[in-house]
Amino acid sequence: MRRPLRAVATAAVALACVAGCSAGSSEPDTPAASATESSATPVPSEIRLAGALATRTDVRGYRLEDNDQPAVRPKADREECRPLADMTGSGVARNPAAKAWSSRSYGSTTERGLAVTTSLFSYEGEGAATTIAAVRTALKDCADGFSTSGNNGGATVEYVDVRTDEAPSGGDEAVAWSMTGKAQGQRVPLRMTAVRQGNVLALFLALHLSDPERAELPQDLYDAQLRKLKQTLGS
Repeated sequence: MRRPLRAVATAAVALACVAGCSAGSSEPDTPAASATESSATPVPSEIRLAGALATRTDVRGYRLEDNDQPAVRPKADREECRPLADMTGSGVARNPAAKAWSSRSYGSTTERGLAVTTSLFSYEGEGAATTIAAVRTALKDCADGFSTSGNNGGATVEYVDVRTDEAPSGGDEAVAWSMTGKAQGQRVPLRMTAVRQGNVLALFLALHLSDPERAELPQDLYDAQLRKLKQTLGS
């Protein structure tokens, strides 16, 4: 049976069927960076980010689906783990707040069950760099695991086996990590990679619907997305 790619748009949405995560507000909970900070570098809009996502022309062997689900921001049970919780959500609500967001899911037609969601976030000021730094710190502080819940009382998702992976090359800086989401008896291993290109953050979330332990970020998709990002938005 064909599974909609929208079901794996983000970790929170991928677990939604078993965890009942509810859509949260898309309004940021922290003020955006000042106009002075962002005046030197234009901040891409949602339309520009959408145009920077890899298409069928840029990469072959994938079934594509745009992600238009309601914004979700799961709540972390520990403040120091909030950067990782934010990475499992969708939309601009995070800390620091993103200016715009656009996302697309890619289902492999050669590796049955492998699905990757790519999300692009633009930030004012140093927001993208701050986000990368916060994720690195959270990976150290939350190596023993953490849990999240939907903003409107969705069931708890427990993340275990949190560990830093070797980051791929490309972009201005990158961080990669793995963690397994557990909810209502089901385990979903996730492989996540965040790459900063200027004031844009590209987030890749990979999971395997048929054989969860085989989740991985395909190199061809990663390379194609970075090329498209640089071609569309510049370095």
